[in-house]
Amino acid sequence: MRHELWPLVSGLLVLIGLLVSSGLLLVVGSLVAIVWLAARVWERYGFRKVTYNRELSRRRAFIGDTIDYTVALNNDKPLPLIWVESQDPFPEGLELAGAVVRGATLETNRHHSITTSLLPYQRATWKFAMRCNRRGYHRIGPVRMRSGDIFGFASSETRRTDVENILVYPRVVDIEELLTPPQHPFGLVRGKLPLYHDTNRVRGHRDYRTSDPLKHIDWKATARAGELQTRVYEPAVSLNMLIALNGSSSDFVWQGTNRRLFERAVTAAASAAVLADRLGYSYGMISNAVASYSGKWLSVPTGASTSQLPMILEALAMAAPYVVAMLPDVFRAECEQLPPGATVLFVTGAITPSIPEQLQAIGERGSRILVLYAGDGQPPERIGDIPVTGMGHLLDSLPESDSDYGDDMEFGISEALDGAVLES
Repeated sequence: MRHELWPLVSGLLVLIGLLVSSGLLLVVGSLVAIVWLAARVWERYGFRKVTYNRELSRRRAFIGDTIDYTVALNNDKPLPLIWVESQDPFPEGLELAGAVVRGATLETNRHHSITTSLLPYQRATWKFAMRCNRRGYHRIGPVRMRSGDIFGFASSETRRTDVENILVYPRVVDIEELLTPPQHPFGLVRGKLPLYHDTNRVRGHRDYRTSDPLKHIDWKATARAGELQTRVYEPAVSLNMLIALNGSSSDFVWQGTNRRLFERAVTAAASAAVLADRLGYSYGMISNAVASYSGKWLSVPTGASTSQLPMILEALAMAAPYVVAMLPDVFRAECEQLPPGATVLFVTGAITPSIPEQLQAIGERGSRILVLYAGDGQPPERIGDIPVTGMGHLLDSLPESDSDYGDDMEFGISEALDGAVLES
């Protein structure tokens, strides 16, 4: 409404100037018209052919890593931008050295702000060192930009929908010291890969030995060879484990989730996954916690491929402290992926009154259950007949603030991931 008055004011001044033969009024009226036209041009065409780009040197990182973050603003037209301000939503878990980050500490209220001016066909670039301080699937953007004319009479605003994402993996601690009898979370093992035989896959035949079971004799092969022949089966790995992360620290949804205990439980689950991978187990992961920017619970099918550890660490990196169901319900929905005889490692940051009932429900399928407690203090030695292993003393040694990931590298995370984690 205010902008529409300027043409009327300009026309009125010119008309009066003509009626009274006043050159001053004619000049002032003409200047008002010129200013109004310039303001309209800047308002309409200010953000034409203006691009805002972000660039990350990596899209996956560990806590404590510093990566290169570049912002480029390009004005590819003859009309200059006298001033332009960009406000890019920036997550709390990332820190920009030397940058202006305004707003509250809430993730949705923090903005990375840049104010500058651009000449025609000018490109401006800013480079920052971005430190990854918190586990998570962090989203940068979408950016909002504001600009205006040289006279300050009009301003325009635009929003760009593109975003950048970076995945920061959870902390991991070495829990092998906990694996001493009788509190061995994965059972007593001898060797790295204890093998059994898969009777569904016959590899060939050999001569019968007195120690061979009679049911393994192949009578057709015996008739052809003229002597007893025994089937030789393909070996199969017998150690299977499902990491079940309990994302709840209370029995009721309205009580909320303790973020600190949840982070400790995520660290415990990630540590168990790294150890299982190092020992050559076949393992998977489920959780009643939801993935960031999604309403689905976490689930990674059991497997032993080289991509298993990156998949589980990525899922744990995206875990948000909100639950969508009780863990036994998630287990029943996903239990088809669990091989018979597998061990369920129940990871929790709190032992609430409903935990015994949840463990009983999970045990209905016949799986062996062990509890890995990541909360404060010493847990009970057993919950019913289920052994409990506490790792609070290992987690207590971690600083409350975000720290470097260097200690985790010492026991082979980077080698286990084999480059999959740190790809661009």
